[in-house]
Amino acid sequence: MDLALAVLIALAAFYAGAVTLLVVARTASVRAAPAAAARVAAVVGAAFLLMVLVAHVAYPATVALAVVLSFAAARRVLVDDLGPRRAAVTGAVAALLIGAAFLFVAYLAVLALIGALGVYRLLRLRLRTRPALVVMGGTLGGLLAAAAATFAAALATM
Repeated sequence: MDLALAVLIALAAFYAGAVTLLVVARTASVRAAPAAAARVAAVVGAAFLLMVLVAHVAYPATVALAVVLSFAAARRVLVDDLGPRRAAVTGAVAALLIGAAFLFVAYLAVLALIGALGVYRLLRLRLRTRPALVVMGGTLGGLLAAAAATFAAALATM
């Protein structure tokens, strides 16, 4: 694993933890927020490290793992607002999109999903579910497009 990937993993874990800290402090308990943030940051970091480990064995297994982890993350974030069935369907669609994007932009697709889910969680503090979902979808699309442009620029300079 190179330094750039390690920095990306650390930043993704920090972002997920910071979003959790803000959301839990606002909705549940200021006392519980740091522990929840630490747990989420640890899970995000461990998930990325697991994907990197699996990538050394087989890339298709890494894509499958990214799909499973994306489904679990999206469903977990959305289940309180959408209910179990709708959250599962929305999570499955997001996971398939991330799986397809993972084939082209690798880990950047998962980072885009983490970014979009964080935006959704923060927006839900102020907005209703439907507008927050629309913004989350736009954010995910924009981040995936930025990931593709970044990947294309990196390949062009090789």
